[in-house]
Amino acid sequence: MSDFQILNNVDHKDLRVIEGSPMTYGDDVHCCPAYTFEFRDIQSSLPLLLQEHSEGGFIPVALMGFEAGENLFIESNTWLLNTIPAFIRKGPFLIGTHAGDDDQQIRLMSVDMSNPRVSHSEGTALFQPLGGRTDYLEKTANLLETLFDGAEHTKRFTMALESLGLIESVTLDITLKDGSKNQLLGFYTINEEVLRKSSGEQLAALSGEGFLMPLFMMLASHANFADLIQRKEQRVVTT
Repeated sequence: MSDFQILNNVDHKDLRVIEGSPMTYGDDVHCCPAYTFEFRDIQSSLPLLLQEHSEGGFIPVALMGFEAGENLFIESNTWLLNTIPAFIRKGPFLIGTHAGDDDQQIRLMSVDMSNPRVSHSEGTALFQPLGGRTDYLEKTANLLETLFDGAEHTKRFTMALESLGLIESVTLDITLKDGSKNQLLGFYTINEEVLRKSSGEQLAALSGEGFLMPLFMMLASHANFADLIQRKEQRVVTT
């Protein structure tokens, strides 16, 4: 169970985060949330799909395997991707808001103390001896700000897709050379037929909101399924 605490240089002055070793510290996931600002980089390596969100609507996800706990882009405990999804790079941190004076929303950084990467004895320090942020923490804080802003744009992106009827469910049935079958359920993608029938006004509205580029990046990313299947074939052979 997560144990998030608001990060500060008094209670967490000795806190450290263990970097690297993705298999050891929980990066062995078959998919993770993705944000529109990173679609351009991710689409060259990973398929981008959609999943239903527990609170309603949809969220984009980057696919890295065919079953829970399978990440086909980690070998010998090392990432094979040039661009690791931001959701994974953020590590055990979150950014949220707190109502301050005059009801102004103040952004606060939290750390999950239950995360296996969090340590008091090894890893990269978060604070300097006199309490200032280390370069690692500054870099992480900047990433969290990007994620915070990107989450809102991504939410509006999926809402726009849904409002235009551009989302359809997809089931992937894959049979490997050894006869084993893999099936992906619970995913959604762009309905290309509906997209082709969209009016110029609808496409212009998507473009004006910055949604058209990530839409086409998502479609282009589907070319990576062939590579994902090949990686699965190789994994099956070596095991």
